[in-house]
Amino acid sequence: MAITRRRFIKTVTLSGASFAASSGIFFPKPVNSYSTNYVLSRDGKADGIFRNFVDAEIARKPSPTLPADTDPAIVSAVKSVQNQFTQRAYTQKQTPFGLRRDGVNSPLWGRQKQEDVGPNSGFGTVQIVENYVTPIAFTGATTAGIDRAIQVLGKDQRLSAVELDNALIPVREQFEDWGTWLGDVDPKTGQILGTSLASYETRSGSVTRRYEIIKPGRGGFGEITLFVDAGGEFKSNLKIRVDFA
Repeated sequence: MAITRRRFIKTVTLSGASFAASSGIFFPKPVNSYSTNYVLSRDGKADGIFRNFVDAEIARKPSPTLPADTDPAIVSAVKSVQNQFTQRAYTQKQTPFGLRRDGVNSPLWGRQKQEDVGPNSGFGTVQIVENYVTPIAFTGATTAGIDRAIQVLGKDQRLSAVELDNALIPVREQFEDWGTWLGDVDPKTGQILGTSLASYETRSGSVTRRYEIIKPGRGGFGEITLFVDAGGEFKSNLKIRVDFA
């Protein structure tokens, strides 16, 4: 049965490192597992992903430019990401700037570039720790994984915008993930590996993302595995088939 962007299969497994005690017996914390599809040409565009962020209320008050009263340190971090976007050919479909639902003036915005199998959308935000601001950027399979996780987890687990932001958006480190739909490149040989792996911290825990090309080229597909560990709140594992249609 085909899984569309509005439908997903859910299973529940027992996994994770946290345990609950009952009558002296320890039980593993349940992990919700999901399987869903992502059509790259339709679902993977930066402007559409940004609309999903707005619909989920993770990005609010979208504006074509940064607000005039934005802190200069945040403006500088945004310029750093913008320069990286340009250098790496993310020059298409600049989205508005939204403010994240975290009570801090931290923007979220995107751009995209076109690869052979479809769009590669990159998003930027910032990390603010004790008034120290650093840029954050994530692209490719990480962007798609976050996008689909927002829709699936928001619907199935009824998570609020703050809970989704806390569980999925990178923070607490200068995280940069410049992935492509071809996978990572071996720095020693220059060979395209067909896989990629990324891990980052969030406000409530961590996310680990693995991407693998199953059938390369147009008409083929890859698979994203996204493990979301929101600390004591929930743990979820998503398998996302990315169709290069």
